[in-house]
Amino acid sequence: MKLRGLLVPDGPHGDRTRGLLYEPFLASHGANFKVATAAFIFNPNGLRVGDNVYVGFGSYIGQGEVTLGDEVLVGNHVTIVGSNHLRKAGSYRFGGFKGEPVTIGRGTWLAAHCVVTAGVTVGAGCVVAAGAVVTKDFGDGLTIAGVPARVIGEVHDDVA
Repeated sequence: MKLRGLLVPDGPHGDRTRGLLYEPFLASHGANFKVATAAFIFNPNGLRVGDNVYVGFGSYIGQGEVTLGDEVLVGNHVTIVGSNHLRKAGSYRFGGFKGEPVTIGRGTWLAAHCVVTAGVTVGAGCVVAAGAVVTKDFGDGLTIAGVPARVIGEVHDDVA
């Protein structure tokens, strides 16, 4: 996949081209999937994306089943992991791993440098603050922040 980065330019056209290059390998995808420069999808066959999903610069989507609903915005340097290491004979090195699905609801924004761990569902229309570490489920329309993440407010549409 390193060749992909050499031949595809940065910017909006390159983001869409990278999305197109991933699409044949995804579990499922909607229209207009975009992937920024230096983002890495470790296991594309476990990823389901809806329409108009964007994965930001330097983000990592790891092993396991991950579902990104329509219009999900994954900010820069976000980590989403769908599995955890298991301990065997006092060590995690050769214990294997256990997959637990991750679901991000429609229209949710995962801000820069946040982490979403295995087995978590984040509802629709949420914002997960920069640097948050999400280790449990959250409902719709929430502002989520902290380590570990907790609800700090509700999200409302901006009035123009």
